[in-house]
Parts: sequence; structure tokens; C-alpha cells
Amino acid sequence: MALTPRLDIKQSQSLVLTPQLQQAIKMLQLSSAELVEFVAEEIAQNPLLEYDEKSDSDDRRGANNEEQSERSGDNEAGNSQDQKVKASDDFLNEKSPLSGDNDTPLDTDYAELYDDNSFSDNIGAIPSQNLGLNGSNMITGGAGNFDFTENSTEQKQSGPISLKSHLEEQLIFLQAEPYEKVIIQYLIGLMDEAGYINEDTSLIAQRCGCDEEDIDRIFKIAQTLEPLGVFARSLGECLKIQQIQADRYDPAMATFLDNLEMLGERKFSELRRLCKVSKEDFLDMVEEIKTLNPKPGLEYGEDIVYTVIPDVYVKKTPKGQWFVELNSESLPKVLMNNRYLNEVGSQTTKKEDREYIDDCVAKANWLVRALDQRARTILKVSSELVRLQRKFLDDGIQYLAPINLKTIAEAIEMHESTVSRVTANKYISTPRGIFEMKFFFTNAIGSLDSDNQYSSKSIKYKIKQLIDDEDPKKILSDDKIVEIIRAEGIDIARRTVAKYRESLEIPSSIIRRRMKNPVL
Repeated sequence: MALTPRLDIKQSQSLVLTPQLQQAIKMLQLSSAELVEFVAEEIAQNPLLEYDEKSDSDDRRGANNEEQSERSGDNEAGNSQDQKVKASDDFLNEKSPLSGDNDTPLDTDYAELYDDNSFSDNIGAIPSQNLGLNGSNMITGGAGNFDFTENSTEQKQSGPISLKSHLEEQLIFLQAEPYEKVIIQYLIGLMDEAGYINEDTSLIAQRCGCDEEDIDRIFKIAQTLEPLGVFARSLGECLKIQQIQADRYDPAMATFLDNLEMLGERKFSELRRLCKVSKEDFLDMVEEIKTLNPKPGLEYGEDIVYTVIPDVYVKKTPKGQWFVELNSESLPKVLMNNRYLNEVGSQTTKKEDREYIDDCVAKANWLVRALDQRARTILKVSSELVRLQRKFLDDGIQYLAPINLKTIAEAIEMHESTVSRVTANKYISTPRGIFEMKFFFTNAIGSLDSDNQYSSKSIKYKIKQLIDDEDPKKILSDDKIVEIIRAEGIDIARRTVAKYRESLEIPSSIIRRRMKNPVL
């Protein structure tokens, strides 16, 4: 058969994702904060889209009505509030050297009228609780603005200084060669928030084009910076730096810091014998170590705390039924401005302008429908989750049911990928706390009779509860925990118990015995 080019007509079917369909799929997995940013970008690009201010005003009106009903139910509180308002009004209406309603001529030289002494006397005569009814120490009058707060350099700082900025300020005055400062600057960039360098020394030397001996020498120079303990490559080195500065680093302390893992495992007797010290000296060394700072870098800066905004609220009705509702405050409300569309459409004559308006109309309609579909899908998945996890909501985590994406997808007649996107970055608020929706999807562990299944999270909770309640004189081994759990009809292996225990960061039975029964 000869190989020659030719043209053929072939008919086939394929699934094509349009840009709008791709955008709708992307919207499903956005968190509430990311969705707000996405909608804001769409509104900025589309002149026909706008926020639904009517819904916000209705919410505010409802809140005001509730406040008015509460105030009407308590006359005494209302009267006292009126008295406070009246007192504030009286203060504003008083004739004061600082108010604009006095008879002082407009051409008065205020520098002569208010000297330094009289100005300070006037400040002292004004009640402190009345300074600035707008919440600041500022009084605004016809004569000008007088700021009673001293704007010192410390007060102008926007926030606490970060660790890296603090070290870079000291680096300027450090007595070192220029290339050494460059390497120290590189080490500052490698430092974590606790002040440690987790990069391998040989790799740092390779990147900087130096020998490891030079890098170790530069580390010692950098470790003289404050706070003491930064630029350490291990906990022992961090504590060693602080002990050297305190002139408390002797051979016994060196042995102690070189074997810190024995202290964590409660091998007190073995560690004391290695240090070759008496029991009293060993206890003093332990107390001295407790006074040191294992994470000196955390003294500077602040960790950013993100507030979790639930997407769904789950509440229990007086009749004992669970009620699921969307958090309307986390959902952006948009609509298409038909009035502006009619106004612009009637004045548009060019073909390009007409095509642009039609495109904006299509995008606006799509966004409104996509937001509504997203909300409905989240509500549908959440309702099914609550239905399957009703036992957990009623009785606790030990009754968490083992479910997967397929279970939810078959119940609501959607694809598993859609359920996965819906539950990503979404939070659900329950009387037992706020959980990520992914929390409710767990692996199943079978029972000995093959009739029931148990959630892996509930088994972890059971293991933790057994270890927390164990007798210090009778520490439970993994085999003993398996025996106890299997006695309840749960089919579990020893390696599974060990894996769950390690995931909970619970040490082995040998270490727990030393921790709960310390012997010197």
C-alpha cells in the first residue's frame, strides 16, 4: 500500500468546553473570598453589571427594625440613651474657646490669644470622655483643628517589626567583610519564622561558591545578632548559642545539649549518667534549659490570622430537625442594569458598539445564572452531607459516618468531580464547630460481622481517648489497643493503629511510659 497524502471527511463526537463553561467550573471551587474578588473583576470589566444594593439596604432595614423593637421593649434603657445623647448635644452647644460659635473676631492672632500655658490649661479643663465624639482625640471647630495626641515615631509605626527587618538593620553595623555580609543577607532569606536555617550547609556552600568551613565561620558571625539563637540549624545549636552568651556552656551542658532527644524521651537517668553530674545539678540544668527560648524568631512580627467565613449554616429546629441554609453575606449579589442598557442601546448605532453591548449582556446574564447555579449546588451537597452525618451532629465525632464523593454524587445525581469542586475551600458551620466540607469525607473501616462500617476519624478519636485515659502504671501498647477496639466489633490491624497514632503525634508506649513515670 502506497503512502500518499489525501483528504478524508470523518464524522465524530467530542465534548468541547466553552470558555463560559470552563469559567463556571472554576467558580465552583472558589472560596467565598476568591468569589468576591472574581465578581469584582467582572463588574469592573462589564458596565452593565452592578451590585444589588437593594438587598443590602433590605438587610440593613431589617436589622434596624430589630433594634427598634428591642429598644421599644425597654423604656428605661431608651430613656438613659436619650439622656446621653442630650448630654453630648449640650456639650457641643457650649460656648468654648475651642468652638467656632464664639465672638472672637476673624482677624484675631491665635498665636497671641493662646499661648502654651493657656492652651494646656484649656485641654485640662475639658472632660476626657467628651474629647472627640467621633472616637478620636480630635476636636474640630471654626478656629482650626487641634490634635491632642503626640505623633511620636513609635506611634507612626504601622505594626511590629519583622524578624528579617530587625536582622537587616543590625547587619549594617556588623563588623564583617562585604562578601560575608552578602552571605548573611542570603541566610536571612533562608530563615523560617522561628529563626532557624533548614537548608543543608553543603548546599549553601555550593550556591555561595565557598567551602563549608567558611560557611560555618560565617554562621558563627551571624549568630552574634539578636535575638540570640537565630541562624541555628537545630534546637541544640539554638540553645547552645544562648548558653554561650550567658557563659553557662561547660562540658556537662555540651553533653546535655548534644543528647536532647533523650530529654524528650524522658531518659533522665541515662542522660544524667552521660553528663556525669549529681541529681541536684541535673535538675538545675533542666530548669535552666526551660528558661531559654527555643524559637527566638517568633518574638518579632505577627502571624497573619485569617477569619474563616462559613458558606453554609446548619441549625437544629425546635422540633429536632436539622435545617441547612446558605450564608447570604458571603455570596456577592449582582444584577444587570436594564435601565442603563435601554439608555445605551437606544443611542448605539455603530456595529462595533452593538456587538460590544451584546457581548456584555451575554456575560452579565451568564454570571447571574452561574452564581445562582453555584449557590444551588452548594446547598444541595450540604443538605446531603447533613442528612448522612445526622448521627455525628447529634452525638459527636465518634459517630462520624464513612462517606466518599461517590456517595454524595449518586444521591444528588451529579458527577464526582463536581462534588469535589463544590466541597473544596468551603466551610460549614454546625453547633459542634466550623468544619471544612472535606472533613466529612473519610475512609471506611469494616466491622467483624461485615454489617457496619466505621469512619477512620472516629477510630482516631477512639484511639486518642483510650491513650488519654490510660493508667500511667499500665500503658497501653498498640497490640492492647487493637484488642480493645476489636472487642467492640471493629476490624482493625495493628499497623493501622500505629499509623493513626503517629498521625495524631502520639508517641509509642515505651516513650509514654517514660513520660508519665519519670524516674531519675
